[in-house]
Amino acid sequence: MKLDLHVMEKTCSHCATQGIIITDHNETIVAVNDSALRLTGYSKEQLIGQPFRLLTSNEHYIAVYESIWESVIENGYWEGEIRNVQSNGKIFFIKLTVYALASSIDKSDLYVWCFSDLEERSNDVEPKQMLEAIYKASPMAVTTLHKDMTVKDWSDTAQKLFGWKKEEAIGQPLLSLLSCHSHYIASFLQQIAKGDISSLECTARRKDGTVIDIACSIVSIARPDGTITGYIVMINDITKTKQKELEYKKQVELAKKIQQSVLTAPIQSNVVTMDAIYIPSEDLSGDMYACYQIDSHRYGVIIIDVMGHGLSASLVSMSLRSLLRGLILRVIDPVYVAAELEKHLQNLFPDQANDMHYLFSMIYLVIDTKTKQIEYTNAGHPAGLLLMDDGNIVELDKGGLAIGSPFSVPFDKGVVRYHKRTRLFLYTDGILDEIDSSILNSMAKIRGYVKHNRHLSDQQFLQLFVEKHLYQSRPADDICLLSITINEK
Repeated sequence: MKLDLHVMEKTCSHCATQGIIITDHNETIVAVNDSALRLTGYSKEQLIGQPFRLLTSNEHYIAVYESIWESVIENGYWEGEIRNVQSNGKIFFIKLTVYALASSIDKSDLYVWCFSDLEERSNDVEPKQMLEAIYKASPMAVTTLHKDMTVKDWSDTAQKLFGWKKEEAIGQPLLSLLSCHSHYIASFLQQIAKGDISSLECTARRKDGTVIDIACSIVSIARPDGTITGYIVMINDITKTKQKELEYKKQVELAKKIQQSVLTAPIQSNVVTMDAIYIPSEDLSGDMYACYQIDSHRYGVIIIDVMGHGLSASLVSMSLRSLLRGLILRVIDPVYVAAELEKHLQNLFPDQANDMHYLFSMIYLVIDTKTKQIEYTNAGHPAGLLLMDDGNIVELDKGGLAIGSPFSVPFDKGVVRYHKRTRLFLYTDGILDEIDSSILNSMAKIRGYVKHNRHLSDQQFLQLFVEKHLYQSRPADDICLLSITINEK
């Protein structure tokens, strides 16, 4: 929860003669309003980043320094007269009021310095009224606490949020007043004890018993010597946000189930067997695979990797999935299938056909067990590996650029003949970063694994591969692995 300095500058904008300067705990100026510029004669660029004492007579400021900070720490504000020095060197007295606020920016307190020419003091606002106006301007509930964490002040927003009136809240321990769970309180107190700004999200109970979700930020108020004298707490009602997050999670979970349900079952026949593993980096993935038996002796297999991951990538992959069966059974030829998929992508985004965001890579291949050959096209995808019975590996790297590329290049078709038992291994590039920081090293390790474990069944092959190379349940990128074994007729 970050405090918006622009909002704070406008808090007292109705007081035309009031100059407002906001400083951090080092008295460095971080924000000013127009009236402050008028009264001091400086520009905003000249003031931001400078110490507040730039605007005062140094001797006079030193004389009142201690009293200012003692009052701010004890009462939340200081009021008095101080000698001002304008940019042209002119000296005159101003009425100054300093207020203590809190911010989670850079783990520091913020202070509001409101001042006006003594000749204009008829338009001034009383200190308590000004502090009250600041509290009301904040969209969050604001409360100040004593050192023992009991309520010292209770804003109108806090009363509205929790239902406790000011007189009921003052003197009560804040965390028990909010009915937070004990383990939240313990965690909160531990962080506060370290002297840092603490942030906490938890449930709280209003006076009427209603349970709400809240987010709290607390900052300590300290003397110049570091002694903590109290705290300022800002509390935000995040119930609606949490409800939206919960609803979103439910929708994502449903979409995830739908996405996984449309993945085709791996083919299991006397001649061709398959198995697949699908691991999304998030709840939804842009990776997918599909396999179909085209006729008595031909099988179509495709693996796709939509650029990116998460919701947007999953929507594109689901759109592609919806037309794959009809397309593969009707068109069959790998080059024509790739061309049709490119047309589909262009139709999805007619005004952004060349937007790199919608790229996807793929390998589509047709296994013909009658002619004992595999036809394929590779559209910018990591080369699939075909392991022959004699131990030689053929890389399936012939094809063209990723689909959706701004460069229009015709797709090529690769043809590979096999004779005996053959293993095909297809994968998306998410696995490469998991194996080794060097892509070339990853590919070399994959080739070695394929050779060494060619005797395993498809399921055993993939399970052992994941156990060996995947060290975390949620990888950095989506992963899809597909093992295909062509047995000798």
